[in-house]
Amino acid sequence: MAALILRPHLISANMAYLAIPKPENITYTARQLSLLHTAANTFSLSSTIFSIGSITLGLINKRNHREELSSQEILNFLHGVHHHHYGFRPLAIIYALPTALLMWAVISFAGAIALYCLMATTVIPRVAVLTLGAILMGCTFVTVWYFWQRETSWGYDVEGVSPKRRQRLRIADWFWGLTHFSAKN
Repeated sequence: MAALILRPHLISANMAYLAIPKPENITYTARQLSLLHTAANTFSLSSTIFSIGSITLGLINKRNHREELSSQEILNFLHGVHHHHYGFRPLAIIYALPTALLMWAVISFAGAIALYCLMATTVIPRVAVLTLGAILMGCTFVTVWYFWQRETSWGYDVEGVSPKRRQRLRIADWFWGLTHFSAKN
């Protein structure tokens, strides 16, 4: 629910950011300032595009699943979307896209704000903003790494196959490939 509220506000923030005039800065040359301003605007516009994509895909997903379904209808739906080779991964990607696009929108907007802080401030605020950004990025990477390790060590994948069984399947597929290749020769 919070993501639904964040998406339009992120678009508004991006439009307000793009309306900010280019700062006058004496520490950069005109070419450097122009490059920073272009990069910041690119980040902001890409954040807007990601936000619009997130809103659009979220509305499409919400519209397709708005009514109550019986268990038989759900079963038919799951049988229809199950891919013979990829399983439910395409469906998982489709359902995860609105959230992933929203994350990219926030990252792009943060990049635009960071570049603006580099353009419009002196050395001390630049160092403070870059240090805070590095700390936040470090915390984000540690969080992603923790959940990635937890999922691959303890969890199950989309088809409900444990990681150890998945590894055994990869080994079996590798051996099958070797025997299949040698049988052709």
